[in-house]
Amino acid sequence: MVVFGVLAALGVIWTAVWVWVLGHSGGRAAYEELVPKVDVIRRRLFYLSAGSLTLLLLVSFYWLPYFPMRALTIGKPQLVVQVIASQWYWKLSTSEVPAKTPIEFVVTSKDVNHGLAVYSPDGKLLTQVQAMPGYTNHLIYAFERPGTYMIRCLEYCGMPHYVMVTPLTVK
Repeated sequence: MVVFGVLAALGVIWTAVWVWVLGHSGGRAAYEELVPKVDVIRRRLFYLSAGSLTLLLLVSFYWLPYFPMRALTIGKPQLVVQVIASQWYWKLSTSEVPAKTPIEFVVTSKDVNHGLAVYSPDGKLLTQVQAMPGYTNHLIYAFERPGTYMIRCLEYCGMPHYVMVTPLTVK
């Protein structure tokens, strides 16, 4: 939401500058006289926009779910859970994990693509990652409170796809 607000503000500023330029050029000056002025403004706006967008991109890395960034933001994993997806079940190396502890899920698939999704006890989607054959994905997550969480498949994997649900107990 913050990134959207900043980009919207930049868009308003960009539009205001061009309205001002067009309003003050109203045919009084010859085209040859306007070109250098407009080029200077255009160049400055380009560098301002490029710098702002680059800064926003770098700042947004904090919220990205990628493995290196998650390890920096919530800490190094204290426990590793191996997860293997197969039609139509999840195989976890452990079904109990501690609360408030960074946990690394090492996820792969034996057969087809699956979407590992972790749901809170009240049914809210907390995090997700793809399970793909021949590839291992890493997901770091720290559960805030104890309870029974559900792991579901988000990728349609055949008729009994709906039964691909496994509980995960957080103590």
